[in-house]
Amino acid sequence: MDPLPLALAKQQLLDQLKNSFEELEISNKSRIIRCKVKIEDIAAMEWLACQPFSVKTYWANRNQEFKMAGVGIAHEVSGSQAADLSQLFNELYTLLDPNHPEMRYYGGFQFNRNSEPAREWESFGVYRFIIPQIELYRSGMGTFLVCNYHSQLNVENDFDELISQIEAIQPELTLSEWEERTILHRKDIPNKKDWEAGVVSALKDMNLGKYEKVVLARKATLTFNDPVDPVAYLLRLRRMSEETFNFYFQTDKDHAFLGATPERLFRRQGRTIHAEAIAGTRPRGETIRDDERYSQALLNSDKELREHAIVVDMIKGVLEKHCQTLRVDEQVQITKLSHVQHLCKHFYGELDELTDDAHLVNDLHPTPAMGGYPTDIALKTIETLEAFNRGWYASPVGFVGHDHTEFVVSIRSALIEKERVSLYSGAGIVLGSDPAEEWQEIEDKISKFLKALDL
Repeated sequence: MDPLPLALAKQQLLDQLKNSFEELEISNKSRIIRCKVKIEDIAAMEWLACQPFSVKTYWANRNQEFKMAGVGIAHEVSGSQAADLSQLFNELYTLLDPNHPEMRYYGGFQFNRNSEPAREWESFGVYRFIIPQIELYRSGMGTFLVCNYHSQLNVENDFDELISQIEAIQPELTLSEWEERTILHRKDIPNKKDWEAGVVSALKDMNLGKYEKVVLARKATLTFNDPVDPVAYLLRLRRMSEETFNFYFQTDKDHAFLGATPERLFRRQGRTIHAEAIAGTRPRGETIRDDERYSQALLNSDKELREHAIVVDMIKGVLEKHCQTLRVDEQVQITKLSHVQHLCKHFYGELDELTDDAHLVNDLHPTPAMGGYPTDIALKTIETLEAFNRGWYASPVGFVGHDHTEFVVSIRSALIEKERVSLYSGAGIVLGSDPAEEWQEIEDKISKFLKALDL
């Protein structure tokens, strides 16, 4: 069947749902009903920006082979306190149907799973995963309009509600013009003086042999005269760097967490796993010669290579524990983004039969690229030196499917609360780190986010 225009696809989707609801009336089984219609190609993020829903979700992987834009909630698994990861993932697997391998829970965790969420992160919880009510997703098979429905609720009332939601879908993609805003205030936590003091304190402890590395983060909060449209903001970020993963979690009309991250934590398909170790940073050059000079400086930096080696060793140790076979890049590679470049190594393995996603999340997060090494001591140092709650920054976010799970690390990210935008980024501190240089490294990392705000 040929792809349909979105307006016609809505009616066909309603017809499919009507048939599914008639079947539900004679069945009490709790499951997710999934109806879909192939439609003409639509830009997923632009579609999402035009939809009048308060809960929105977006995911795009690095090579653009898959994009999902979702609105509403068909099913949610969330909590404001630490969860047993095995129980949590088992709960997610319960409703995932092998007949619908593209159906997924999207969400993630906060960085510290054992602490209560700060005020600005309350709607996200310690963990939160949802199956969107309505999806527009694009893959190698085409573009589809999808409706997911949890069959456990009242059939008659829910059908009326679903009709109203599908009818509310806007078929016309009329994006409002991006308007320049006036920045009223910028607050850096910590400020430059306190940042340098924190780095000096960490270096003193390293000289005493207390730990090898700690990752210290900064939060830059910008307050504007008008609210910032978070989907439009992510769209501008995406256009500036198409080589990153994009994530977007809008929990209500006033809170959205989004990012353009280069870093995959792991991708599991069946028993096959792919992970990455990324660390060390240099800016991109304005010319080919300058760019190559920065790359060589990165590859020849003892400090950066030691920082990266700590991450590689930790990930390798975890995967060796869980894999029957494991292959690691022999040479360090350079990953080039639009404004910075990093050292990178890839890991490919076959998991043993006892390992599941809960083991991988528990053992891989946080890597030394996000926390430090040894992990326990580094995390205590972060609690002491960082004057803000990381929330979902630097945490695992992604999706969980029937036999396909992928998590990225939510760096290069922002929390948007109407007119307030908080930008997060960090730097790995090891012996040889210079406080002023690490401050500038973070400025380089958030430069794209500032540019997308016309700053």
